[in-house]
Amino acid sequence: MNKNAILAALAAAVLLGACARSAPKPAARKVLYYRSPMDPKVTSPVPAKDSMGMDFVPVYADQTPAPAEPGAFRVSPDRLQLIGVKTGTAERRDLVREIRTVGRVAYDPELYRTEEEYLAALAAAKSSRGGSLLASSRLRLTLLGLSGAQIEALARAGRPDRTLLLSPGKGGEVWLYADAFESDLPLLKAGQAVVATSPSLPGRVYRGVVASIDPTLNPRTRAVRLRVRLKDPDGDLRPDMYLDAAIRADLGTRLAVPRDAVVDSGIRQVVFLDRGEGHLVARRVTLGVSAGDWVEVRRGVEEGDRVVTSGNFLIDSESQLRGAEASFGDAGGGE
Repeated sequence: MNKNAILAALAAAVLLGACARSAPKPAARKVLYYRSPMDPKVTSPVPAKDSMGMDFVPVYADQTPAPAEPGAFRVSPDRLQLIGVKTGTAERRDLVREIRTVGRVAYDPELYRTEEEYLAALAAAKSSRGGSLLASSRLRLTLLGLSGAQIEALARAGRPDRTLLLSPGKGGEVWLYADAFESDLPLLKAGQAVVATSPSLPGRVYRGVVASIDPTLNPRTRAVRLRVRLKDPDGDLRPDMYLDAAIRADLGTRLAVPRDAVVDSGIRQVVFLDRGEGHLVARRVTLGVSAGDWVEVRRGVEEGDRVVTSGNFLIDSESQLRGAEASFGDAGGGE
C-alpha cells in the first residue's frame, strides 16, 4: 500500500469516528406510570411488583392517550388505515322503527255481535235494567281489543260497525288482522300508521291505522292480534286476502350510534371511541331499541363521541391481543 492510500484510510477512519460521536442518541421513551399486569386499574408511579411477584408493566407516553382512560390502547395510524377504519358520531336523533308483519283481510262476526250486545245492554241500563249485563258486555269488548275510547265512540254511534260483516265497496274501509310478536308490544299502540301491500296487486299501496290491540297473548305463537282499519279506495280487497303490513312506531329523540359501531359477542356489547391519532378506547355499552341503521345507547357513550363504524371487529381482536400480552408482563410497549 502506498503512502497516499494509507493517508486516505486514516482520514476516513477519523471522519467516521467524528460522525459516530456527533450522531444523536435515540430519545428515551417517557414512562407515564406502571400498571399491574393482571389488573390495569392498579397503577404505580414507580416500578413495582404485584402480590404474585410479577413486575408492573410500564405505560409509555406514545402508546396511551393522556389522560389515560380505562380500556384505552393505541393503534398506529398506518395500521388503522390498513384495517380500513371509519368513524361516526353518537348523536341525539328521532328514531323510527318499522314493524313488519303479515295480515289477513277478514270480517269479524264475533265482534259485531258483541257490539250489538253492548248497545242493547247500554239501552237497558238507561232504563235502570241490565247493569250487570252492561259491565260484562263492556268487558267482552275490552277482551276483543277495543279501548275505552273506542267503546265510548261505539256508544255515541249507537249502532255496530257493519264493515265487520259486509264489504264496503269502493271508497270504504276493510279490516286487516295481523299478529305482532311479544318483543314488539312495547312499541305498539292504537292509532299508529300502517302501510300494506299485496303481491297479487303490484304497485297498489293501502293505508290505515291500528284500531285495537288484543290484551291477551297467544301462548302458542307468543304473538298478539292487531285490528287494522285499512282504506280500500278501489274496492280491490277481499276477505281472506293476505297483505304485507308495515307499522310505523315513532320512538322519539334518543341518543344513538350507527348499528355498525356495536361489536356484539352475545354476552357483551362494545363500541370503540376514537380519541384521535390512533388512540382508541374500548367502552362497554348498554343498548336500547334499534331503528333501521341506528341503535339507542342508554349507557357508555356521550353525545358527540366519535365511534368506530368500520373495521371494529379487527380492532376488537387487536385490543384483546394487547390485553393478553399485558397479562404476561409484556413491557415492549410496541404498537
